[in-house]
Amino acid sequence: MSDDLRLLTRYEPVFRYTAGELFLPTSVEGFLGAASLWRAGGCLAPAGALDPDRLAEHGRRLRGEPLHLRFVDRPLRGQAYRRWRRELGPAAFRPGDRLAAVGLTSRLVDAALRLSLLVRGTVPGGTRAAAQVRHAARPSPEVHPYYGRVSRDGGYLVMQYWYFYAMNDWRSTFGGVNDHEADWEQVTVFVAEPGGPPAWVVFSSHDKLGPELRRRWDDPDLERVGEHPVVYAGGGSHAGAYGPGDYVTTVSWPWLERAGGWWHAARRLVAAPTAAAGPGFGLPFLDYHRGDGAGIGAGERHPWTPVLIGDDTPWVRDYRGLWGLDTEDRFGGERAPAGPRYERDGTVRASWGYPVTWAGLDAEGPDPGAAAGARRREVTALIARRRGQLRRRRAAARAAGRGPDPRADPELEALQAELVALRDGDPPPPPAAQPVHRLAARPDARRRRFLVLWSAASASVVLGGAALIVLNPPLGVFWSVAALLAGLVAVEAAARRRLLRLLRRGVMTAVVLLAGWTLVETAARHWRVTVAALLAAGAVALWVANLRAWLARR
Repeated sequence: MSDDLRLLTRYEPVFRYTAGELFLPTSVEGFLGAASLWRAGGCLAPAGALDPDRLAEHGRRLRGEPLHLRFVDRPLRGQAYRRWRRELGPAAFRPGDRLAAVGLTSRLVDAALRLSLLVRGTVPGGTRAAAQVRHAARPSPEVHPYYGRVSRDGGYLVMQYWYFYAMNDWRSTFGGVNDHEADWEQVTVFVAEPGGPPAWVVFSSHDKLGPELRRRWDDPDLERVGEHPVVYAGGGSHAGAYGPGDYVTTVSWPWLERAGGWWHAARRLVAAPTAAAGPGFGLPFLDYHRGDGAGIGAGERHPWTPVLIGDDTPWVRDYRGLWGLDTEDRFGGERAPAGPRYERDGTVRASWGYPVTWAGLDAEGPDPGAAAGARRREVTALIARRRGQLRRRRAAARAAGRGPDPRADPELEALQAELVALRDGDPPPPPAAQPVHRLAARPDARRRRFLVLWSAASASVVLGGAALIVLNPPLGVFWSVAALLAGLVAVEAAARRRLLRLLRRGVMTAVVLLAGWTLVETAARHWRVTVAALLAAGAVALWVANLRAWLARR
């Protein structure tokens, strides 16, 4: 066994899947044996004519041309599909209340996205069934490989574990956002010292970036079996999570993120932002990382079969096309992915070419001693600067006739505590990584029934109300729209037991608007007095600022 293979097997992750998962990691060779290769002009290689070497040969010969594979030639329809459902047996998966897990705005966006499937390029219905039949008939179904790569980058020893799935059936099986043929997921382990324990681990999750996904090896949220990190794979999506549960995940596109940013900015004008508020709309999709299904790895029923790959592996290096059907979906969600080395546009993935930069570890430093020394010097300088600020503040207070503030300065205390820890050799506390998901809330049973019914009907109520307003607005267009929105918001608040909070915010907003209108009206009537008052206030503020600066220099 080579040194690289020994390293990979030492830290290979344990995967736990959700019950009802149809597609487990499979071999590239088996997939290619059943797939066909296509380009814009038609089929290049029919099913049964491909293997990794032939795929690499086509990739070299047709470099620059858009290529894609097809795993399913003909989706199952009608009687064949119904027979497949019967043979599959009762569903082992029980979905959560995905629409009840998010707010009204997100449900409306979800309805729009569902309707957009009518005009977008999507994976045809029945593809999941046909893919599962082919996947189940593959040679050696009990063999589950991962494709491992060991590299050096930025002072780290980087071990990447790539997992290949015949299909992502998140939408059709688990009610998620998309389906697409083929799926590549990865886990990356960073080791800072040769022979030492890993420093960081990163689980891939949708299109999130490394800094959002990484955890320190000593993070209490990271579950391990010996030296093997445990990954809870999402049902159908195969995205990684650090703990079991049903997670609300945000899947967005640039235009939706911009709209969400405007929405959150408007909300902050009338209400304090919440910790859960993100940059965009939280689309109503649940990612099921329950871990109650099949397991692969140390302590599980199925073992891994490691396969070494690298920049010199022909099919990795030479084939830049998609690994499944190219639906030409303008949003990208239903298009198959490219391979482990490339993005869909043929450029090298950041996670492959620059894993340390992709994971946001450039500033962390692989040498713990050097990093601790640099941080110690930085903290010492910060303490000196903070003490100087406090001295100037006390001098200004004495000059103004006030006594010194008896309270301790929390910022200075935190810096001093960190400096003591660094001098004693204790590492600083691990930085909290930004959560990628949040667990779906579980309301009580009675509230849950009403919330589930309302969340399922709300989008239809909006469309029905809009149709009524278009045909015959009972109160005029403006007031009819306002009444519809007010009713929707009130019912939503009642379903979530937030009606009193809504009323309080409504009253506060009305008071603020009334006060603002009164000020504007008064200023318009007495504009000379208003301008004079503003100039006088500016003069006083400028005089106070100059006086403080003069006292601080004494």
